[in-house]
Amino acid sequence: MAFTVPCRSRWYVVPAIALAALLALAGCTTPTDDGDAATPGSTALPPAEGATQYPLTLTTWAGETVLEQRPERIAVIGFSPNMDALEALGVTPVYTMAEESEWPWRSQEWLSGVEFRDTVTRRDPINFEGIASTRPDLIVATNWVQDEPTFERLSSIAPVLENPTQVKGDQISWQDTQRMIGEALDLSAASDTAVTEAEQTIERVAQENPEYADRTITIATDYTQSGIDYYTAAGGTAEAATRQMGFRPNPLAENFTADAGVADEQIGQLDADVLVVFYTDPASKTAREATPLFQSLPPVAEGRYLGITIDDPDSAMTWVLRRGASVTSLPWTVQRLSERINALGTA
Repeated sequence: MAFTVPCRSRWYVVPAIALAALLALAGCTTPTDDGDAATPGSTALPPAEGATQYPLTLTTWAGETVLEQRPERIAVIGFSPNMDALEALGVTPVYTMAEESEWPWRSQEWLSGVEFRDTVTRRDPINFEGIASTRPDLIVATNWVQDEPTFERLSSIAPVLENPTQVKGDQISWQDTQRMIGEALDLSAASDTAVTEAEQTIERVAQENPEYADRTITIATDYTQSGIDYYTAAGGTAEAATRQMGFRPNPLAENFTADAGVADEQIGQLDADVLVVFYTDPASKTAREATPLFQSLPPVAEGRYLGITIDDPDSAMTWVLRRGASVTSLPWTVQRLSERINALGTA
């Protein structure tokens, strides 16, 4: 499976100045147009646990909405962790976006139960009409609402679940996302279990590879035109994942907390015991590896370097380590990353 590298962004997907124009051009696709629709019905929803009390106020950074009762028809927009959280709970939404068929950790059988799989992608304006046509009673939009007008328009359709505060996309807690969605659906215990099982999988990788404790790791993506982004910046999702895998903190990671961009004169700061670089195309990989500065990096010169291109079956790892970490995607990524690193055969 080759995945599509998301547009390079260090904060929000769509600049605020462009959003007003996008809202005006919002798509009009409905389940009877270009989308992939199933027979309308209620969302598949496991039995309630009885812990969440309704009405439940959903407090977000953009405003508040109220769930009067337990939701049964859930629309999902935004990044893949929102869908992952529902899949982990055995909840089938009524609406989702186009990309959700692409991920290697996604169950196609589960996905086939979605009532309306829209043709719009994350790069398109939100299809408000399409969402409304599925008659949702909750819209899961964690880490996706761009401004208050967007929130207001979505909340006019159904209560909206978003983060309480705005957080940089590469620093979102996948555990918090899972638990927040679980609470809204009265499935908090199931969410806790999903988080625990995911963390246990990552911990097993650390236990099976004790040598990681003596190593540092750098993970980056070469976006060709705009340059290299340092993914394992201190405090980010990728660094947290590699530390859970057992790797020790890389002191160089502190240099990229404010700006993930790696300028040509900073190439030396990619140094680590293991270097993993993702590339948007094979030509970019060939070009980068031909540069003397890159060749002089110790992990490259000594065979401790892994280059992964977009056509590689494991290329989805870069998305997970950027914005796509969840209880289903991160265990898959950690296991595949560990296998690829170990295949380097370096001591």
